[in-house]
Amino acid sequence: TRPRVTTTMWEDEKTLCYQVDANDVSVVRRADNDMINGTKLLNVAQMTRGRRDGILKLEKLRHVVKIGSMHLKGVWIPFERALAMAQREGIVDALYPLFVRDISRMIQT
Repeated sequence: TRPRVTTTMWEDEKTLCYQVDANDVSVVRRADNDMINGTKLLNVAQMTRGRRDGILKLEKLRHVVKIGSMHLKGVWIPFERALAMAQREGIVDALYPLFVRDISRMIQT
């Protein structure tokens, strides 16, 4: 089976990104610092917008993106925090291989 991860270039941020689709949501991870789009991540868990935004508001380290492609907009959070949220929501497996440490080796060349 083909890995469910694709790469895309985020021109504005000048970084490669890894994208995994689950529950009709594209969740993106930056290659340069491994931050993950927490907004899209929590959308995979199909929680309400209010609960999602409340959770993300509490994150100390976050980067809000308001311009660009739909799958890039949202609240970006560190890899470890995203992993903890995904574990809590039970969506780690659905998002495989987003949380593989060396995700670059999951890309077929």
